Amino acid sequence: MQQYFLNEELNIESTYELSKEDSNHIVRIMRKQNNDKVYVVFKNEIKYICTIIDNNVDKVLVAPYEQVSGSNELPTKITVAIPPLKNDKIEYLIQKLTELGVSNIVLFNSERNIAKIKKDKVDSKLNRWSKIIKEASEQSKRNLIPDITYVDSLRDLVNFSEKYDHKVVAYEKESVNEDNINLKNLLNSELNNKDVIAVFGSEGGLSENEISILTENKFSVIGLGKRILRAETAPLYFVSCVAYFSEFK
Repeated sequence: MQQYFLNEELNIESTYELSKEDSNHIVRIMRKQNNDKVYVVFKNEIKYICTIIDNNVDKVLVAPYEQVSGSNELPTKITVAIPPLKNDKIEYLIQKLTELGVSNIVLFNSERNIAKIKKDKVDSKLNRWSKIIKEASEQSKRNLIPDITYVDSLRDLVNFSEKYDHKVVAYEKESVNEDNINLKNLLNSELNNKDVIAVFGSEGGLSENEISILTENKFSVIGLGKRILRAETAPLYFVSCVAYFSEFK
């Protein structure tokens, strides 16, 4: 069953109009008819099975039918911070991070990332990436749509991260550390209802100066095994580890 999001409070006696884009998808792509059912997520992560009562291609109307109990969200709120990657790698990463359950994605400029975002392009880029996140949230039946944020520098990222419970940075030179105690400590800690932020480098990695800045601001350096992972792979490895220990520990 297809899922959609509405930024509205739920009233089970009301009917709701879906956006023109979602309406077009329901009617023209999914071929839904009146009395067919879809999932709709309202404010505060409340999910309902809803009945289509008017399949107008420009404004589908739905009525709440039955509440879906439980949540598909991770007990731990994970934020991934990474510089923009080249070509379509960042779009692939954003999509997969959403499917894995992150709560927030932060993009920042680092010393070595090639794919810089021009200031006059930030809004258009964020709009495009937000659409990818929304679609991935619908596909994976999330109860919320993750936020995506852009900060201009590592210093801005440090300020952004002040209130997190756990702060880590992945560093390729840590791959020789077989004990990898910082990652083990994180995974074995109490993760329920905690906020975790993890910083990753772009294709060129993070500089020693950037690692120093982060460690001076209470970030712990972690390794992700003995193998050197690509920039678009490392965050997925980390989020998978935290998600597993958070959900199934």
